Amino acid sequence: FLTERTDNAILFSCPADGATVEVTPPGLAWLPAEGASGYRVEVRDRRGALVYEKAAGGDPVHLPDRALGPGTYTWDVVALNDRGEEAAHRGRQSFTVPEGAPELPWVDPEALLARVPAGHPRLIYLKRDLPGLRATLGTTRRRAWQGCLEAAERALSVPPPEYPTYHRTEDPTQCRLEYRDYYRRFSRYIDAALIDLSVAFLMSGEAKYAEAAKRILLAVASWPTDDEDVTSVSARWGDEPGLHLARCAHHAYDWLYDALSEGEREKVLGMCEARAWQTYRRLTRRNYLTYPGESHNGRLIAYLSEMAVAMAGEAEGARTWLEYSLKALTTFYPHWGGIEGGWAEGVSYGLGYNLIYVPALEGLRAACGLDLWRRPLFHKVRYFFFYCTALRGEIQPFGDGAERGGPGTGGGERFATLLGFHAHRFNDPYVGWWVRQMEGWKGLRGELSLVFEDDASSRPPTDLPHSRAFRGVGWAGLHSDLTRPDEDTCLLFKSSPFGSVSHSHADQNAFAILKGGKALAIPSGYYGPAYGQPHHAEWTRSTKANNCVLVNGEGQVIRQAKASGRVVAFEDRKGLTYVAGDAAAAYMGKLRKFDRHALFLRPGLFLLLDDLEALEPARFQWMLHAFEEMTLGEGRVVSRRGGATLDVRLRCPAGLTLSQTDRFDTPYNEGIPARFHEDLPNHWHVTAETGEMGADVTATRIGAAMGVWGPGERYELEALEQEG
Repeated sequence: FLTERTDNAILFSCPADGATVEVTPPGLAWLPAEGASGYRVEVRDRRGALVYEKAAGGDPVHLPDRALGPGTYTWDVVALNDRGEEAAHRGRQSFTVPEGAPELPWVDPEALLARVPAGHPRLIYLKRDLPGLRATLGTTRRRAWQGCLEAAERALSVPPPEYPTYHRTEDPTQCRLEYRDYYRRFSRYIDAALIDLSVAFLMSGEAKYAEAAKRILLAVASWPTDDEDVTSVSARWGDEPGLHLARCAHHAYDWLYDALSEGEREKVLGMCEARAWQTYRRLTRRNYLTYPGESHNGRLIAYLSEMAVAMAGEAEGARTWLEYSLKALTTFYPHWGGIEGGWAEGVSYGLGYNLIYVPALEGLRAACGLDLWRRPLFHKVRYFFFYCTALRGEIQPFGDGAERGGPGTGGGERFATLLGFHAHRFNDPYVGWWVRQMEGWKGLRGELSLVFEDDASSRPPTDLPHSRAFRGVGWAGLHSDLTRPDEDTCLLFKSSPFGSVSHSHADQNAFAILKGGKALAIPSGYYGPAYGQPHHAEWTRSTKANNCVLVNGEGQVIRQAKASGRVVAFEDRKGLTYVAGDAAAAYMGKLRKFDRHALFLRPGLFLLLDDLEALEPARFQWMLHAFEEMTLGEGRVVSRRGGATLDVRLRCPAGLTLSQTDRFDTPYNEGIPARFHEDLPNHWHVTAETGEMGADVTATRIGAAMGVWGPGERYELEALEQEG
């Protein structure tokens, strides 16, 4: 058996040794054994008696088919050779099942599919529930229904999408950018217009919505579905068009079923079935159940269970698809999630993916009676967004898309849709209150729009802590007052055990600061012009682009899971919060130590201490970034934006030299054909470099006292120095 992760994409073992689990039985996942043909799982009680034993097949995941009572257990995995003989033992680890843990054992996929209603619709909205839903469209669902109708009316004139041609472009950079432009347009046909029209028809029965939706659906149903096609999820030019079809086509089939002729049903079902097998082949070809770290596969594994429900009794592959999907959904999924509810890839991608799997979980709950919302990540993740954003925030640190609009901007609708759903699903008044602070929010949108009535319960979070850490993913959100978002001072901190892979950056021990939503210390750079293009790959993903530390001008290793960090301490009290991270491993040999300590004294003072040690004498660079030009003084940096101020006083025994530039090392448009150029503002970058006295040092400390205030909140900082 492997004893440590050897690949950026390999799974994490779970549950952690010694963990107290939150459902019974827990989903089990382990690092594989080289050459194993299969596995056997053994569970023993605290006396050593064998209480569960089962062949687990060839994948390193298993959910026992019966609940375990309260108590402490050990579990082991036995690797089997091709003759079924024992080849190796993984070694025993323990977990504890507490009193009252919800029961969530494995259920045979055939039995689950037998529960699916025979008619349509059956995905999220069941046919038997439609009369009751329709009766509330003018009352308790009126606001959401009006939004649905407005969206559907706009979509009535949307023509069928054109088949793509970008794959015929010879220049790879131009092809990539044409692909980007195409899939962004394509999503407006498929994820927006097709779904909006299908929901409107489902609830109203009006033929005009069905005809407009069919115009789109039948067009894409005529496209090729082989794995090599440009619209396949395995297309070598990019998978996004295929992903949009894999997400939405079976929804439209299910919801438009009554409006389709027999011939149209056969055509659309054939397309949906072919794309389901296409999805399954990609996942198995890439061995998703062992290597789930490729980001887009995290969408497909959820879609596969929806496809099985939508086509149950009509497609022979439904059982195969559902079984494969549930092996992930009931054990380690989502790969990027933490036990406390965090999302390692960042807020932007966390929003997208947590919206993506909602239809899968709702579909299984409604049609099969399988409630996966009881799994820990799924019922906790709302608080990651609650704490690790500023409610009025203009940005959403960290990772790809960090510079995009946060909840306080035009990007707020996605926050409101996801958290609005969770407020209803878990009857959470604090999250319901959070959603109500969104200006202009009109209710849930898209396929989820009518699952719940308009208004969730709401109560200000006066009795919640103002800060929280999510150690599983290495994030923390520190706030002065969650109940006053217009004045809230917020520091976001990241030091992640997931490293710098996928959509995460080389930013362990980085921070960002916002005041009333105004971004004063930012992760700099843009997620563009497209993923992996020079500016994104060379600047935005780098340590230098973040509020972090360089050694001799070099940062953490990019695109490496082992280039990781840890949140090693967190304490929250009424007047203060303390968080600390260890990011030495992220430099992969450049540093012996990089501990960053952050103490927040409410309402607006942060004390930051960096404890640094290199392998040999070096110079360290302390980085700070902002949207607007900063003011520099003797050991002082002031960042201002929209009436908010960040006043930083820096000290270091080795001395510091401050400099500032508004240039990216790799400009946004570098390497991009002229017709794709965009005129985006540069950001501002301050470097505080050690070695003012002319000597490098092996170890040093850099301290920063950072005052944050808004209009009318000014206070003075005075630096006091003491030897020792």
